Amino acid sequence: MPKNTKSSATSGTRKKNARKAAVGVPPPEVPVVAKQKKQKGQKKEPRKKVYIPPSKPAPPQPDPLDTLGLIHRLPPELVIILRSLGKKDPVTKGRALEELQSQWIDESSRKGDESVECDALVTMLPVWFHRAPVFFTHPVRRIRLLAAALHFSYVRIPAVRDAAIFFLRETATSEQIETLMGTWCMLAYDVDRQVSVQGQKSWSSITSPGVDEETVVNFEMLASIMEFLQRTLLDPAGVHLYLNPAAPVAAPTPGIKKPGGRFVPAALKEELESNKADEESDLDRNARLRFGALSALRWLFDARLASKITSLDDLSGLLSNPLFWTSLCCSEHAPWIPDPEIHSLGHGQPQVRQATWALLSVLLQRYKGTIEPFIPILSAVLLRSAWVETDSGVRNALFQPVLIFLKEFPNAWILEGTYDADKHEDGDDSDSDSEELETKTSSMRKEHSSEAYREFLQFLELGCAGSPVDGYPTVLVVLSTIPSSVIAASSRTRMPLDDFFTSFWAAIDGRALSSLERKVPSASFLSSLLECLVFFLRRLSSGSQDHEVLSGSVSDDLMSNSRLQDVADELVRSQFTRIWQELKARRLRTDDRDVGKLIASSLLSLHRMNIDLFTTAWDTVSSAILSQEDDSLSLIPTVLRTFVDTFETNGLPAEVTRTLMSKYVQETVGKCETVLTSNATSARISKNIGVVITLIETFGSHLFQHSDFAVRMDNMFVNNALRILQASPHAISAFMSHRNDEDLCVELWHVLLVDVSQQLDMLSSLLDVIGANIFPEYLRPEDGELDGVIEHLFIEVLNGDASTSRSDLLKRLIQAQNFFLSENGQDILFQTLVSSLSSTVDDILYTTNAPFTGLATAIEFARILLSKNFELTSDSLASILPNVFIVGYLLPITFPILETSIIDTARGVWNRWVSKADVRLQGVLSGIIKEKLKELLQDCSTYMRPEDILTLSGHKPNGIDITPLADVFPTPSDFNTILDSLPSDPPDPSLAFIESVIPAISEFENPNISSLEFDSRGYSPYIRVTSALLAYLGDNRSIAKENMWALRHILILGQYANDALRVPATPSGLFGPDASRSELRRLLGKVHQLSTYLLSTGDDGLHSHVVSACMSTRATTSSDTLVCFVVDIVNHAKRGDVVRDALVLRSVLKHLFASASKTDSDQWLNLARRLEKTAPQTAVAILASITEFAPEPLKMDRYRNEIASDILGVPASRANTTGVVLLRRLAATAPDSDSDVVFLPQQRAVNVVKTWQAWISSDEDIDEDVESMMPLLFMHLSPILQNVAGNHWEFMFDVVENNLENCSFADSATLTMLGRSLRLILAIQDLVVTNKPLRANWDARKESILVLVKNLVSTKLDNADLSEPRSLCRELALAVIQGLPDALVNEKTLPEMCHLLTDPSYEVQRMGYSLLHKAARKRTEHFVIECAVDTDDGVSAEIPAELLAILQSNFTSTEEFYDSESDDIEIDLPELCKVSGYLLAWMIMFDLFIDASIKVRSQYFNQMRSLGIIGNFFIPNVFGFLGLFSGKKKAFKLDIWAVDDFFIDHLEPESVLSLRLLAAHIYHRALLTVPASIRAWISDCSDRQLLSRVVDYTASYFSPGIIKAELAQVRRADSSSELHTTENLVIKVSPSAGEVTASYTVDDQVLELSLRLPNDWPLHRLDIRDTKMVGVSEDKWRAWVLGVQQIVWQQNGRIVDGLTVFTKNVTLHFAGQVECAICYSIISVMDSSLPQKPCKTCKNRFHASCLYKWFKSSHSSSCPLCRSDIL
Repeated sequence: MPKNTKSSATSGTRKKNARKAAVGVPPPEVPVVAKQKKQKGQKKEPRKKVYIPPSKPAPPQPDPLDTLGLIHRLPPELVIILRSLGKKDPVTKGRALEELQSQWIDESSRKGDESVECDALVTMLPVWFHRAPVFFTHPVRRIRLLAAALHFSYVRIPAVRDAAIFFLRETATSEQIETLMGTWCMLAYDVDRQVSVQGQKSWSSITSPGVDEETVVNFEMLASIMEFLQRTLLDPAGVHLYLNPAAPVAAPTPGIKKPGGRFVPAALKEELESNKADEESDLDRNARLRFGALSALRWLFDARLASKITSLDDLSGLLSNPLFWTSLCCSEHAPWIPDPEIHSLGHGQPQVRQATWALLSVLLQRYKGTIEPFIPILSAVLLRSAWVETDSGVRNALFQPVLIFLKEFPNAWILEGTYDADKHEDGDDSDSDSEELETKTSSMRKEHSSEAYREFLQFLELGCAGSPVDGYPTVLVVLSTIPSSVIAASSRTRMPLDDFFTSFWAAIDGRALSSLERKVPSASFLSSLLECLVFFLRRLSSGSQDHEVLSGSVSDDLMSNSRLQDVADELVRSQFTRIWQELKARRLRTDDRDVGKLIASSLLSLHRMNIDLFTTAWDTVSSAILSQEDDSLSLIPTVLRTFVDTFETNGLPAEVTRTLMSKYVQETVGKCETVLTSNATSARISKNIGVVITLIETFGSHLFQHSDFAVRMDNMFVNNALRILQASPHAISAFMSHRNDEDLCVELWHVLLVDVSQQLDMLSSLLDVIGANIFPEYLRPEDGELDGVIEHLFIEVLNGDASTSRSDLLKRLIQAQNFFLSENGQDILFQTLVSSLSSTVDDILYTTNAPFTGLATAIEFARILLSKNFELTSDSLASILPNVFIVGYLLPITFPILETSIIDTARGVWNRWVSKADVRLQGVLSGIIKEKLKELLQDCSTYMRPEDILTLSGHKPNGIDITPLADVFPTPSDFNTILDSLPSDPPDPSLAFIESVIPAISEFENPNISSLEFDSRGYSPYIRVTSALLAYLGDNRSIAKENMWALRHILILGQYANDALRVPATPSGLFGPDASRSELRRLLGKVHQLSTYLLSTGDDGLHSHVVSACMSTRATTSSDTLVCFVVDIVNHAKRGDVVRDALVLRSVLKHLFASASKTDSDQWLNLARRLEKTAPQTAVAILASITEFAPEPLKMDRYRNEIASDILGVPASRANTTGVVLLRRLAATAPDSDSDVVFLPQQRAVNVVKTWQAWISSDEDIDEDVESMMPLLFMHLSPILQNVAGNHWEFMFDVVENNLENCSFADSATLTMLGRSLRLILAIQDLVVTNKPLRANWDARKESILVLVKNLVSTKLDNADLSEPRSLCRELALAVIQGLPDALVNEKTLPEMCHLLTDPSYEVQRMGYSLLHKAARKRTEHFVIECAVDTDDGVSAEIPAELLAILQSNFTSTEEFYDSESDDIEIDLPELCKVSGYLLAWMIMFDLFIDASIKVRSQYFNQMRSLGIIGNFFIPNVFGFLGLFSGKKKAFKLDIWAVDDFFIDHLEPESVLSLRLLAAHIYHRALLTVPASIRAWISDCSDRQLLSRVVDYTASYFSPGIIKAELAQVRRADSSSELHTTENLVIKVSPSAGEVTASYTVDDQVLELSLRLPNDWPLHRLDIRDTKMVGVSEDKWRAWVLGVQQIVWQQNGRIVDGLTVFTKNVTLHFAGQVECAICYSIISVMDSSLPQKPCKTCKNRFHASCLYKWFKSSHSSSCPLCRSDIL
């Protein structure tokens, strides 16, 4: 049976619940006992409590869809949605609300009232009003928000609104109205802000007056709403259960029995666990409902007032219910309800408490007259709740209602003290009104202790419970309402005032005000404290007997006035003393000015109240001030200044203030003087001087109006300046700023400067003085005071010898230089900076890796000096701003790593001053900068590139306009002057082999010059300037057309660059040795582009204009710039007649002749004939250009014959002079061999050859120039003379042999003659193919000529530098001997010609590889034969040392191959040629193994293994080329490439891709040829990641092809091999399984051996399985298997080789052959020999190789078996 306790519901609630539960249930019979009036003085008997059973929950309301038949009237789609609204799942509810909103309400609003949707919405109104209360109070916020928005949209529809009003007025029951309107009103004041806003929209639309000025909410409806809100407030759980009735209990299901015995259904448990995380707790739900109800009550009270309802009688049950007011209490149990089982409604719910306080505020403001009956309960509730509130938000809301209540009802403290909780426990069983009034009156007459007051003291102890800013201003108001009797009765000590102020100061003692911002709370605290002090003093001084209890007297007699005065004085003294102590200790941190104002205000109040109290307070304050023990320097001066400003001039407060101030100042200055004259520390001096300075700053300059103070201060500062500066720099600035005596301040400043010059460390302190903006501007130094010190410091900082602190100090000094430096010192400092900046810029431009630290320092000081000095002269600015410009605009281009801060500083200085400069200064600066740029352009010692200057001009800096061609580049005359000083002849005579225009070597001297310097790119001054000119004109072609003169120099630049590319090893003096070939090629490309553009715009009459102008003596009158340019080029060539100008003319004519006609060619031919004698070199250039580029002139044939006729008349004595000139001229007119033009008539050609023959056979000494020209002309004459009989062919062969004997590849002077001779040989080889008589002559001389060529090729050059003529000659020589007879190729050819692979020309390498491939096979063939016939092992097959030297090379730049799988990377061509030669050397290496016997192959392999050539060189280089060292991501992908074959003729050395593919093919060949060496490296590799990459890479790209090749070789074995000739042997190959099986049949028995190749073959061992072993002992079988393994695994043999050895062993075993007693094999795995070395004693036979190995390992020559001596 439950405990017989009283229900927590009020009597009205219990009655209502009883009425509702009485439907169908007879009410219980409760005996009615008549009340008896209690006699006066009789104690109240305890009320007998009766158990009232709880009301049964309301049954579920029937759905209107079913009861009203709406299910048949509504559309099915809407019915589904409405059914979903009744589901329990929140997700289903939310989806149904969204569908109802979007598909019906929004559609109805769009279509109008006549739509089907609107009719359906009107019809469904009962259903929605039935469901709405559940949605309005749903625990899920989203459901409430959706329902609020939907409800607003729903009732906005006019038809729906009318239907809703009709329903509420006519149809709805009281319960429906109560539930719907109550929840609707609560929705409008929901705890969630968004839900509340949506709910307010619909609620205001239904409660606002309509057109007829009537509102839907009438008095009855307000009462219903009030009833629902009361129910919700007191029983939110019952309301929730009423709105959400429990579903009918189903039949019990199997569940789980808990340990306690309670049975829990399984389904219910699962449901509870699933919903536990989604639903809010009961406590939160009750709080949300109460918050809504409380907020709705505020609206209800306003609505009642609007309806003229001012009475609260109908709410007396609620407002007088102590349980309802527990919603104000933050503790678990309210103190006004003694029952411990009743919990406060506001506990743990700050929102509920805040809403209740807001409701109470409404009641106090709008129902003042009708709230009086509830004052007793409100006094207890309000005062017991306000001071213990813990939530800051609630505290902010409660102060207003508390103050209103206490102001309106000041007897609340007495009512609270007399409140009887037991008496008010039951509102229905209270005594009569007269009895209550009597009790109340008697209680008020008595003094009772107040718990609320004690809580108020605790509130003060906690610093207003954590809200000091809002709480302390209310303390005085609250205190004024507390009767003194209550204070005295509630005090914890005999002294009530001491108790109060102890509690007040407890906030400071307990650090309740210790927050980040303490000044405002502390000010509030101090203000409130002083107000309370004055308040209590007023009460004590009032003379009222009621307030005498505050003094702590317990006597009934009246206290004497003296006693009260003593209490008041002690109170004043104690509180002011405590205030000053806390202020000095900084525990009470308040603004000093606020402290002064508050104390001054309190003193004035005391002065007006009682002079004696004022005197006591003032004595306390003055004694505290004069003690000077506070840590704050500003407190006392500020307070005194506030006293002076606050107190009136006449009066006691002002008088005592002046007296106090005078004493304080005298004592303060005296202490400071004493400290300065003693040996006190700087800290002590700083403290004392700080007090004086604070006084000065506080009271200003009027302190110095007192002469005594002024004199003492002046003497103190002047005599102790340095010590004061050391202790407090601020003291100096404060003194000077307030001392209005200029002479004295200047004197003090000079004293300081002199003292500081001796102690430089004090400069920082002096700068601190200057840093104050209050420092006088008239202070200036004298010469020599600090100039020398600062200059020395400046030099140290600029040189980088000073620390960072010194540098910062100097910056501050310069910023305030007027105070420290004289005018002369400032000028010296500026010149020092100019010099330092200039030298720093020059160091960066001309010194390698110069640091930028000095530059940063110099430019920063330039900024400081220029920003502080606005009176600099133009000369001074011109000395520094050009370097600033270079730093800001040029250096960032040259040095991208330059710090941005330096750049920004320099540009800021430049822009600032240039914008202020006048036109003259701008012109001066522009001229200086342009001259500097021109100097830098031509200066090769600088690290700045000319292109940087062009980039600078493109940036268009502010204040300067740079036109490069006019301002930076040399003038055309300067260009010509520089060019005339340079060599005009080619750097190397071998270039004549490439350019026929170049004459023989005897016609020019060595052109090398050694006096020129080169820049960082290897360019001489002319090349440097011209390359910049090329870059500029290439980007500005319109300017190039206007300045055609520059094209000549650009063409010469291309000529010099081309010569440097062709013969880079020959120094020309124009390019340095470190000039980049890629840069030279880039220059050539740009020269070609620009020249093609400028020379392709001529008109049809250009040639005639040019030729006529050149043949006349007058200057051309044409306005065409191109005509003028070509004429100028021809004139330059005629004037000097040097090779350089001739080549330039040839380059120009090459472009012009592209559109020339035969008539134009004839005109140029006439010009050439005219220049034959005056300018023969120019004439040859024109003739060669006509022959090569122009159409054949009509007069050219006649001209050739004339030259040939002239040659016939030249005797041998003039062959070296006139003859050479004619030969060059004739060669220049020789047509192309493929053209239809006949060079010379046959007979004339015969005569010319006879003339040459006569020259040679004469006694004259014929020069090499003549002998060099003859093969060139022979090449053109040989087709003409091939069918002419005579000795001219013998003469030709003699000349060729003579030239070959006299030439060599090492001598560049003979390369021209050698190349022409080799070309003649190739021409003869082509002719003899179709000319039989000529072939007979050639065969007779062929061998001797080929031997000479072979000897030339075989000769290794000591210097194999890159030379295009040399490479071209080698290519021709190799082309000559490509078909070298076998008789001339032997085993020595390979070592003799291996050097061809190191040639810098790839074509030489490629052609040399073809020859070396043949030589390698010839060498292997020689060793195979020699080893086969060698019986004494005297022949050793060795790899040539020359080839090994090439293979033993390491490439450190293989990482350059990692970054690309194509040709996107740039690597120098010589480096690529080295790589290609190295890879071709490995091709030759593996070619040596082709067709090699096992013995030869073993010797090759052993030599490679002993040298470690695979592991030390092959693997690092090849794997590097393939990118295997850089990770899997950068490894070269071979998915689309086949690596088993490679065509050398298709190799492109410039292509990195091609080289990587060749490296992959070589690795493939290595796996086939020397897999044992690769496996050895694999086994020794310690890098597991690298090993994994190599194995995966090999297995992916190489192993499948190798396995396929191995199996194919087994299937296609040679028909003469043992695998085909051996009877009873069957070989089976399984390509899919990678397996080979050898089966040998003996007497119907099968002996079988299987070999399986692994997937990563040949990196891992093959699997040998002896599937069937017949007729063989196990030891012998194991020896055979081991032999196969040795052949394949260790001897680099193929699978075919292993099977062959196995077959021989098996065949010979069954044939009776004895095996070797050492290896137990018949066939040796070393040389495939039989055991032929017998032991004379034991008669056993051994392999020779096995015996040798035995002798070597045992160090004896005894038999392994019988130990007898074999030898």
